[in-house]
Amino acid sequence: MKNFISKYAVKFGGCIAALAMMVTAATVNSACVWFTHQEKLPEEAKKLRKF
Repeated sequence: MKNFISKYAVKFGGCIAALAMMVTAATVNSACVWFTHQEKLPEEAKKLRKF
């Protein structure tokens, strides 16, 4: 079972990383509807802003 999981983690790891990057870029360029719950962004995520 461990070999099965590690084989697919290596195979789809790049896709998961790319998906995480796209979600982070979308999150950085939007604001929370409830402004009191807007969390601080890391400095690395601020580099992805488009404005």
